[in-house]
Amino acid sequence: MFTHRKIAILTAAAFLLGAATVAAPVSGFTSVAQAAPGGNGKSNGNGNGNGNGNGNASANSNAGGNGNGNGGNASAFGALNAAHASAEAFAHASPNSRLGKIKAYYVANAAAQAADAKVVADQAALTAANQAVTDAQAALTAAQNKLAADTAANASSTVIAADNAAITAAQATLTAAQATAATDAATLATDQAAAAAADQAAANALAAAANKPVSAATKQAFDAWLATMANKFN
Repeated sequence: MFTHRKIAILTAAAFLLGAATVAAPVSGFTSVAQAAPGGNGKSNGNGNGNGNGNGNASANSNAGGNGNGNGGNASAFGALNAAHASAEAFAHASPNSRLGKIKAYYVANAAAQAADAKVVADQAALTAANQAVTDAQAALTAAQNKLAADTAANASSTVIAADNAAITAAQATLTAAQATAATDAATLATDQAAAAAADQAAANALAAAANKPVSAATKQAFDAWLATMANKFN
């Protein structure tokens, strides 16, 4: 009886020891829950997918921006971007429409540029005329000095007569040069007033065509852009 009880106790002890061994994790191995390789795979997949998606979206956005033809000026142009319209649209545009106002600005600006160019030409002409006056005055002075020298030297009447003729010619040249300079000065003043009025008209037309203030840099960029599509306004 003692033998049977001892065997039973040993059997029970062996059973409990075996159960404890199964329940304890074995050193050097990781449980399935800890490894979770599938979870990391899904996380990386989503991360890469979102990253590529955002990158493509940005690329498409940039492509669309470049497609406007204005580059970084599109935002500054604002409503002036309507100039993208076709020549037919401009041809049939109402004067009070955005396209009509842009066309009016193009015409006014062309007139202003022509007026400004005329002023530049007038200034060059007046500069040349003034130089001619300076040269004629120098020639007259030289002729007068020669007469004085010849007179002091008791030159012959023939020499004195020639000196007087030279003075008369030099005076005529000077008078003509002064008249030309005066005319050129008057022309310049008139054209400057006309150019100022044309410039103001162009500025007013641009303000009417735009939907916000236009800086000098933006105007320059817009004018350069319009110049590339002049056929729309002819």
